[in-house]
Amino acid sequence: MFSYNIGIDLGTANTVIVTAKKGIILDEPSVVAFHVSKGVKTFLAVGEHAKSMLGKAPESIVASQPLSDGVIADFDHAETMIKEFFKKAIPRSKHFKLKAVVCVPFGATPVEKRAIQQAVKAAGASSAGLLEEPMAAALGAKLPVLEPKGSMIVDIGGGTTEVAVVALGGIVEASSIKIGGNHFDSALIQSVKKNLSLKIGGATAEKIKLQIGSATVHDKVDCAEPLVISGVGSMDRVPRSASTKQQDYCTAVRPLINRIESGIRSVLERTPPDLASDVYQDGITLTGGGSLLKELDTELTRRLNIQVVVAENPKYCVAYGAACAVAMGKKFTHAIEYD
Repeated sequence: MFSYNIGIDLGTANTVIVTAKKGIILDEPSVVAFHVSKGVKTFLAVGEHAKSMLGKAPESIVASQPLSDGVIADFDHAETMIKEFFKKAIPRSKHFKLKAVVCVPFGATPVEKRAIQQAVKAAGASSAGLLEEPMAAALGAKLPVLEPKGSMIVDIGGGTTEVAVVALGGIVEASSIKIGGNHFDSALIQSVKKNLSLKIGGATAEKIKLQIGSATVHDKVDCAEPLVISGVGSMDRVPRSASTKQQDYCTAVRPLINRIESGIRSVLERTPPDLASDVYQDGITLTGGGSLLKELDTELTRRLNIQVVVAENPKYCVAYGAACAVAMGKKFTHAIEYD
């Protein structure tokens, strides 16, 4: 019997499963749907198919996002979701043991960590090691994490932003901020409701972010054409459309960017001077789906006066880092926590 090793980025918005040899074998939204009849839930769909049901399903169908801020909020739903993802991505065989390394937010409580391990093992893994997300992101971004040199990583996921300075295979200073891509969407939804008296859903917020979203507020920011969006009037509940500009998006998300900036400054203040000096010279690397917000790297560079760059394939850095940690074997077992 041999081992089938996988790395899992169990994210609030997306779940990514990778192997060291094949790379990404699954990339799906962290959503699961059930059919409910007479109080009994039956599995219906998972991933992309289940996401299409969010906010659109009748009462007989429950579409659930079982992860919140990077940790499990609904254990039973999370177990079912992971089990179905395993069925999709991993060949079934009696001849191997499935060993997983799962990424968890920095500062997750022992209870939250145990819940993730139990859910992954209940879904079919023989063992579930835990790797903190900042270290996984740094590995996936190909930063020199094993060297006696400070590297700063800022991983902006769906539910949390992980800020850390890593050196010699460990996390020197870190902070987990409960801000992610989902919070950017929520801020925009609230802004549109307040300023345009229009209620929109998550899909429309995502559309605005992709088409005209930007982190930078300056004279050129409104070079993008205004975007016409549809929703329901917040006062009269009548469907209608309205126009929103790039400047409106910048204003809506500015408080969240302020908090990310404060989180970075706070970690740097606590970092030993020699390592902080390394960061100042080598810059800061952004990972995670949230780092793809247009001009976020430029805005943070301007604010911090430190070069900020987006990693290659930022959305998958955490997952690749988990697979890399597995492949490194004994070199990296000190960073992986087993039950």
